[in-house]
Amino acid sequence: MSVLLSILLTRLTPLMLIGLLTAGSGFAQPDGTLDSPPPNVVLILVDDAGFMDFGGYGGEAKTPHIDSLANAGVRFSNYHTSPLCAPSRAMLLTGLDNHRTGVATIPEVLLPEQEEMPGYSMRLEPGVETVAERLRESGYRTYMTGKWHLGSGPTDLPDRHGFDRSFALDASGADNWEQKSYMPYYDTAPWFEDGEPATLPEGFYSSKFLIDRMIEYLAVEPDDGRPFFAYIAFQAVHIPIQAPRQYTDHYEGVYDVGWQAIREARWQRARDSGLIDKGARLAPPHPALRQWESLTDPERRIYARAMAVNAGMLEAMDHYIGRLIAYLRGRRQFENTIFIIASDNGPEFNDPVHQRIMEVWMRLNDYTYELETLGEKGSLAFIGPEWANAAATPGKLFKFYASEGGTRVPLIVSGPGVSGLASDNGWMDALTFVSDVTPTILDFAGTRDSATGRS
Repeated sequence: MSVLLSILLTRLTPLMLIGLLTAGSGFAQPDGTLDSPPPNVVLILVDDAGFMDFGGYGGEAKTPHIDSLANAGVRFSNYHTSPLCAPSRAMLLTGLDNHRTGVATIPEVLLPEQEEMPGYSMRLEPGVETVAERLRESGYRTYMTGKWHLGSGPTDLPDRHGFDRSFALDASGADNWEQKSYMPYYDTAPWFEDGEPATLPEGFYSSKFLIDRMIEYLAVEPDDGRPFFAYIAFQAVHIPIQAPRQYTDHYEGVYDVGWQAIREARWQRARDSGLIDKGARLAPPHPALRQWESLTDPERRIYARAMAVNAGMLEAMDHYIGRLIAYLRGRRQFENTIFIIASDNGPEFNDPVHQRIMEVWMRLNDYTYELETLGEKGSLAFIGPEWANAAATPGKLFKFYASEGGTRVPLIVSGPGVSGLASDNGWMDALTFVSDVTPTILDFAGTRDSATGRS
């Protein structure tokens, strides 16, 4: 090993090191050829998933397909991101600090004093390249389905930032059953296909649709040997939490014990699995958070049901990820595909139901908040701060807060050559950040410029 390479290795993040160690990923030779075919890359972003929400991280939700990818690859225990969704997405797709991209915060909380200040344009600034643009320059086909939230102008959508095909939601969230908004900030749910306004089909359910549309894009690929980059940004498990009853009903009773008991159980599983040190203590809950015992019986029933819907929404998402995996296996592409699965930030704590004016707004927009139909079409469900705090275990607090609960989230990397890199306890425990993802993907693809370090 040369002295220069030794210096480089000491400065690489754990994610970038994985990219260098996967020798089958197609690295450029001096004559410009590749020593092996570059891999396909599937980047899956879950919205507001807690650190321990996946089954393989110790959560209650059944996520067998995600867990299978994790078992074949690397699970990260010390991956961090921004506590806000749009800044996280900007860093994820560019490798730059979110202020440099122009997305310093989210549009919904932008202050008048920040408008049009440097870093606060709320769109990817001119000259900021996405990983899709870099990969497309190298011959990749590039596709995107799901939540965008990185600019709303005609030049701000995915089709203008490196994606050959895209079906994107230009909002912080939306209903999962219909094309309608989930809060008064938006008049409707602004979906776009390839930059043009789009209408959702009959029988829409977000997780199903995003995978089905991605498979449609992949299915029309010409068989010319070019690899693909697929970015799937799920609505699960952003407000409103919604899922078919077939995925939610078998969690009935699981959460009846309340948020403190679930939080303690997750903490114990985290210690037993090596996710955290066996001597790590569980932080006390914030004093503003309610005790489960302080709720009335009807309140406990609907909050327990909400967490069952949350788990069901994760399971439904996992089911459709399995459909994509099966498709790639059928095309004999799975074996040469890198999967990266992460959450954009910690769990959502907001309660959109019990706010001023919401009762009237919900009636006008055909939303209900009822135990019998929670999570189904027409319901507006949430988990609230106490369950969010439990989902963020062993961290404290949740989304919007620069605490472990808001910034420490799951990350899985799986695919050819990605194995045997975890610690003895089965986890990759080195500190890693969201902006490490883009340069790692470029390393996988063999597109990083070794002379300049351009990424």
